[in-house]
Amino acid sequence: MKCSCCQQEIIRNLTFKELLFTFLIKKQRCDFCQKKFTKIPTTACPTCSKPGWQTQCDECKQWQMLYPNYEFCHQALFCYDEAFKEWIYQYKFLGDFRLKATFSSEIQAYFSKRKEWIIVAVPLSKERFLKRGFNQVEAFLQAANVKTQHLLEKKVDSTPQSEKNRQERLAAPQVFRATQEISMVKNKKVVLVDDVYTTGRTLFHAAEILQNYQPKEIQTFSLAR
Repeated sequence: MKCSCCQQEIIRNLTFKELLFTFLIKKQRCDFCQKKFTKIPTTACPTCSKPGWQTQCDECKQWQMLYPNYEFCHQALFCYDEAFKEWIYQYKFLGDFRLKATFSSEIQAYFSKRKEWIIVAVPLSKERFLKRGFNQVEAFLQAANVKTQHLLEKKVDSTPQSEKNRQERLAAPQVFRATQEISMVKNKKVVLVDDVYTTGRTLFHAAEILQNYQPKEIQTFSLAR
């Protein structure tokens, strides 16, 4: 079995069940890669998972003023530190598709508590998808056996968020629109998923479109914050 991050062989004793039913062998990280990523600490903003806050952070207070009717709640798994930046660069920008399963165990644990929710991955523009070859968010969800619904599409190919500073990201115009299947969210709970939460602009834009179709609740999720 190979590490889902560095792809090196993991040597361990399999359980009796795993020997009988090989599909039970889950993707996992080696000890080195397991320690490399820092989980969001308990002292984090309760609204957006920003580390270092025990109460709602200043950024969330600003978003609440901008979206007073949106009871937003975001959860992330890991800190957006150097180790995670290196991983996202290899996966997203260098196109190492094997890394889609790196965090499958944690993703499965999160969504196992939301089986009745509609899961929506933040979409790429057609141009970006053709250039990259895959949607990195849909790929890591599929690797964790999480079913998604195609309810949003990106109408323009904008400059990647990674190439913008904070002010440019916050000032970015709305880039999403609803698909024909959007009506299914009425009175349903929805989880919007992205890879990284930095300013929150992308997820708030996506949630803004969904809100027009009367979902019961919207939560957001990302691998890192």
